[in-house]
Amino acid sequence: MNLRVIFSLLLLILSLSVFSQTKNKSTSATNKEATNPASQEDYVTVLWLDKNRNLQLNDDFIKTITNQQRAALGYIATSIGNECSWDGDEKPDKSNLKCKFLWALNLGYQCSDTHLSFLKKWFKEDAALLQNLQYCSKTESSEKSQDFFIVLKMATLNNTIRIIYTAAGFDEKTPQKWSWTEESTYSFTKNGIKQIHRRNINGGFN
Repeated sequence: MNLRVIFSLLLLILSLSVFSQTKNKSTSATNKEATNPASQEDYVTVLWLDKNRNLQLNDDFIKTITNQQRAALGYIATSIGNECSWDGDEKPDKSNLKCKFLWALNLGYQCSDTHLSFLKKWFKEDAALLQNLQYCSKTESSEKSQDFFIVLKMATLNNTIRIIYTAAGFDEKTPQKWSWTEESTYSFTKNGIKQIHRRNINGGFN
């Protein structure tokens, strides 16, 4: 084997080695980006209770959100109270329950066709979440048993939305009180969104 052939083989081996290392680094970086949680700087506070326990909304931010973000927030707000009261007199079919956060998201009355059809459209490929929407309930803020938001933050990175919220609840009949913090993650495309992860950070789900 002459020197030219040996040199060519060595060059080929070296090239393959460099390519393999570059590919592994690229794959590792991609996996790291996909699994790393968003930093605190990435989160935007969307709602919170003030010192008088009134619900406050980040209206300026809400005006800029995408449909995918609106779907994720709208789903979370489906089961957590956000200052809900009847718009005028309560209708026999309870179809006019107006909730402050859902209304700001332009999703209409609680559990209305406007509210649920929007979520079903965007979560159309998330069977488990669609199943949960069948149990949409209407709870006025004056009810003696209810849940309500304390604070909610959201971060959006690439095609991933992460939401962390703290909520509390009470049942005057028992009497009992509870609170919990939940983190949920969603992947989205231009046509849809799915919940891909959910975990309880503190306390218990109601």
